[in-house]
Amino acid sequence: MFNNQPNRQPGNPFARIIIPILIYWGINFLVDIVVVAAYLAARAQDLLHAYESQTAFQTFMEETLTFALSHSTEITSAAAVLALPIYIYMMRKDEKYRRLFTVPDPDSGKTPAWTYLYAVLLGVTAGVALNNILILSNISSISVSYQTTSAGLYASPVIIEVIGLGVIVPVLEECLYRGVIFRRIRDMVDARKAILFSALIFAVVHGNIVQFLYAFVFGLLLSYAYETYESIKAPVLLHCAANLGSVLLTETNAYEWIFQTPLRMGIITVVCAFAASVFFVQIRNMENTKKSGHGQP
Repeated sequence: MFNNQPNRQPGNPFARIIIPILIYWGINFLVDIVVVAAYLAARAQDLLHAYESQTAFQTFMEETLTFALSHSTEITSAAAVLALPIYIYMMRKDEKYRRLFTVPDPDSGKTPAWTYLYAVLLGVTAGVALNNILILSNISSISVSYQTTSAGLYASPVIIEVIGLGVIVPVLEECLYRGVIFRRIRDMVDARKAILFSALIFAVVHGNIVQFLYAFVFGLLLSYAYETYESIKAPVLLHCAANLGSVLLTETNAYEWIFQTPLRMGIITVVCAFAASVFFVQIRNMENTKKSGHGQP
């Protein structure tokens, strides 16, 4: 586990948590503006004709909004690529500061590479189980925001979804929400509180009830994995595995196959939930081994 010695850096704690999030939102907004501006420039003649009547203008703006939504994955991925260097810099700067006030743990060693497989398998199985439960709950039917967001994200070609949603966005979110946000909260409070608070932040920024519930559960798992492995690689692999699984199951219509019969749906959900619990226990055992190795109760 991360060192429990206080490493609170100077400055307003709230600002140190919220500013990194605002930076990403700002970059995402700017990319949105650039994409929409390029679309309007390409259709300048149509825009001029649209000014001739209110109906035509409204139709044109709806087409513009539809275009932006249908390219949500590309826009989000581009923003992630632009923002990633900023958070890598923040992570490195924070770590340099921590080293000034933290006594190195002589018993701390690298986690064996093969154990990261637990994080990957936990991501896949927990993702399927949680998605199935949320679909069963029918919460998505009352969340227009979720339906709009989901339709936009899955409107891109599969290869772009795999690269963007399956790799680029998870790497960015882990550097931001675990590498920066969680670690800064962890500098101020114990592990349990840091995991809970960071998961709540991760859930709230997703903006609708369906993604809130999904992101909260995964926020807990991702932060716990980071705390246990003491490496950003663990939550990155877990997050990528969950997202890739969701993309591939959606694009291959596997979820439709799963929900064709209640028995099949029930069996797959239970099996995935059980498997996820097994992999979580394996990660938990790693934490207990570290504690016993450090002489902690």
